[in-house]
Amino acid sequence: MPQAKQIKTGLKSLTRIALALAALYAVLTAVLFGVMLQSPDRFAATMKHVPWPAFAALPFKPLWQVARAGRVSVGEIAPDFSLEGPDHKSSFRLSSLRGEKPVVLVFGSYT
Repeated sequence: MPQAKQIKTGLKSLTRIALALAALYAVLTAVLFGVMLQSPDRFAATMKHVPWPAFAALPFKPLWQVARAGRVSVGEIAPDFSLEGPDHKSSFRLSSLRGEKPVVLVFGSYT
């Protein structure tokens, strides 16, 4: 009888550990999603502190696809934005070209 009690106690302990790990995983996933919703600068500043194994353990790609899905569909007018010039004195506004000529927006890295 004492052995059955030890097994039952061991199973309760394992269940508590599993629940605690599941809760920790859920919290870390929620925090990661919250960080992904921030501005690119803030996202980058936070992600530089994340250890690389976290990318394998957490559902990074599905969260990223939801967080950065955007609200613009193909064929819609792009939202207006402005960019600072290389001289840090001038600026460019996308809407300044509206109706003048076609504009192609390419977002990515060429490095």
